[in-house]
Amino acid sequence: MNYIQHTRAAHQRLSGNAAATPHHVSLYWALFFAWNAGFFEPGLALDHAAIMQAAHIGNERTYRATLRDLEAWALLTYQPSHSRHQPSRCYLTDLSGADVPAVKTPTMGKSAPGKSSLSGAEVPEPLGAVVPPVGSLSGAVVPEHSLYDKTGSTKTIHQNSPAAAPKKIGERFPGEGLSEAQVLDAEPPPPSAGSKKTPRIKRGAPKKTRVEHLNEEEPAGSGRAATTARGATARRREALPDVPFTQSAIYDFAAFTAAFEGTDYALADLRHYHQLVDTWRDKKTGLPPTRQDWIATAKRFMLNDANDNRLKLAPHVQRPAADGTGQPNAGIPSTGYRSRRYD
Repeated sequence: MNYIQHTRAAHQRLSGNAAATPHHVSLYWALFFAWNAGFFEPGLALDHAAIMQAAHIGNERTYRATLRDLEAWALLTYQPSHSRHQPSRCYLTDLSGADVPAVKTPTMGKSAPGKSSLSGAEVPEPLGAVVPPVGSLSGAVVPEHSLYDKTGSTKTIHQNSPAAAPKKIGERFPGEGLSEAQVLDAEPPPPSAGSKKTPRIKRGAPKKTRVEHLNEEEPAGSGRAATTARGATARRREALPDVPFTQSAIYDFAAFTAAFEGTDYALADLRHYHQLVDTWRDKKTGLPPTRQDWIATAKRFMLNDANDNRLKLAPHVQRPAADGTGQPNAGIPSTGYRSRRYD
């Protein structure tokens, strides 16, 4: 197996075939390099996915049609497998003994005088451009970019001309790097009288709250500081934690009844709604929910029932009838009750 003769013969056949497409070329060379990696064994086990990826062919129908064309052109022999436990095999044709036109020997031209090339024509000697020599530099002033504050400066290149000494590295002239307005205003303007400076906080000092800062800035008897302090204190008092109903202040039935005393909610069956709120559980977690204001939650239970016209009144409360007379209210059974919003 001659590697060079085989590749030249395969390239000659593919390039000379008018029906060959880039799919044929890429697939053949993908198969050939897989064959080369297997040290040119007689048969090549085909991994269709790897060969398609190496040949940059994404369609399986195109891959199989191209494989059949290469077999028809006597470049390989394809043996498909009808069992999924055995891979298909491919046998590439050895083209190392095929007749390939010889490559013309390149000619070597010579430019030496009196010599001739292989073709017999004399090659003239190459011409060279004449460049005049460069004279010594004069004392001209050449502009040069400065590295100090991006300003333009000049560098004097001199030999015998008397001139000022060049600037030393790191030396700055007065006014260098400043604009025209900055040069004229040599002294910086004084700070304004109304500017305030933030006082420095000593290391380790305790931090002050916003109310303490306001009390320091304004007199103690001013209305703004006192109002802000009262508002901050009220907000701190109003912030209540989320607790379950069993830990709230109205969990005791006496406290629950006293919370609604003197209101219209006292007409409802408070014992029924106390048990309703106590047995309420979250549908997703099955745990008792937590609230900040359980009085508002109990009121919402009663309002939802009143909106659905199924509010359960206390046993001693009479519901007015259609003719205007009162009748005792026996209430509704609590079995099967489900709140529309909180259950």
